[in-house]
Amino acid sequence: MKEWHIYIDGASLGNPGLSGAGMVAYDEDGNEVWRESVHLGRMTNNMAEYEALIRALRKVGDHAALPVRVYTDSQLVANQVCGKYRIKNERLRVYLEEAHRLIGKLSHFSVKYIPREGNRLADKLAKDAAARGAGAWSRGASPEESPGIEGQDGP
Repeated sequence: MKEWHIYIDGASLGNPGLSGAGMVAYDEDGNEVWRESVHLGRMTNNMAEYEALIRALRKVGDHAALPVRVYTDSQLVANQVCGKYRIKNERLRVYLEEAHRLIGKLSHFSVKYIPREGNRLADKLAKDAAARGAGAWSRGASPEESPGIEGQDGP
């Protein structure tokens, strides 16, 4: 294997609300290597997005010599990781610091913002994980992706 392509997403039932992370990794030939759908408990959508990134980076840890390319439909995460957006929320600063610590162990890392339509599997995995929280689907709740709490973070 020459490199990993990892698609990540976080979802919340409300903001904050029951949350989930979805991650799927492919090799350079487009073959799926692994996927994960993790219920995260109660948190904001932005926290769930960072949880997905950190969990994916930890999973890659044993393969740190391989280039890692991460794709996310969260402009906030992509731009904060790259240093284009500043951090206003101290909770997210902790996530960003952990992400940078893990990124520092990799031979090569890139993160790219992609439209939600290009991230369908990770999105589904994240929404399914959020819904597993307390039988939310059966109560009629619908997992939705939130742009975050207004004024929380961004440019």
